[in-house]
Amino acid sequence: MLDGEILAERGPLMEFPNGITAETCFVVPISAEETAKQLKTWDATPHEALKVHAFQMLHNPCEPGDFQRLSFKSNQHSIRWLLERTKESTPDKSELNLSRSEARELAGCVDKNFDPTRIASCWSKLLFARAASFQRRRLAGILPYETTGETILPVMQLRAMLGEQLQVAHEFQPILQRIGLFGSTNGAVAPVPCYYWTMFDADHHATISLGAFYELAVDDHFQMVDVEYYVSGNYYTSATLYEIWPIRIGNKSGSLVWRDDFFAAPMLRFTKGTERLAYGAIMLQEIKKEIRYFQDDMKIKQ
Repeated sequence: MLDGEILAERGPLMEFPNGITAETCFVVPISAEETAKQLKTWDATPHEALKVHAFQMLHNPCEPGDFQRLSFKSNQHSIRWLLERTKESTPDKSELNLSRSEARELAGCVDKNFDPTRIASCWSKLLFARAASFQRRRLAGILPYETTGETILPVMQLRAMLGEQLQVAHEFQPILQRIGLFGSTNGAVAPVPCYYWTMFDADHHATISLGAFYELAVDDHFQMVDVEYYVSGNYYTSATLYEIWPIRIGNKSGSLVWRDDFFAAPMLRFTKGTERLAYGAIMLQEIKKEIRYFQDDMKIKQ
């Protein structure tokens, strides 16, 4: 792996109908400490192939101005799709992941004014409220999705997937317990995460997400968890777990990274067997593409 090879494997088929997992292992040519630092703030927008439209770190506490880069002024089909789904949303129904109160507020804010600037402003208010709630109350501050005919709790989706991957969950127990995602916190103080929002294409549809990136030093290595606690559509939530070990590459410091991705999406419940495996293969391709760009960017920092 010292030459950049990425070891990758689809996770086992899950009983949980919405879940899918993948596992990767790779080397980064910078120290473990620096790898952890760069993962939390890496901006993939310069890499067109990754189809990331925007990425922004948030203040703590977050500020309305943190979302001013959000824009719907584009002729790209994916962004037009999200614009149209926003226009079609009503207080009672939406294809987007919203709580009932958010659906009412979004419809009232747009109020048949379909100017892209107006819609970006309405989304910014919604995202600010979501992010502020998470910063205040952590996982307990995550609102459910309620406008697609059923109530979805993102945190329960993540816990269900971790519950089926107990070997992984136990390996990452130090950080998962601290942040309250798996097992009791036992009064331990959670590490303060880095907060961010991003807009990217998922299945050819523009998607906005809010995330929190946690880091914990464990003996001689680092554990990290990147939780997408809000996703506007196309899927429900995701968590990416990293374990980062220091290694030597010749006479220089490097790091060995083990990565586990957990992904929950509504379309997965309708797939079984070979079709589910095909989704896993596509997921792995996208993860490996992202890792390669990260490795290349880190080579510049050697």
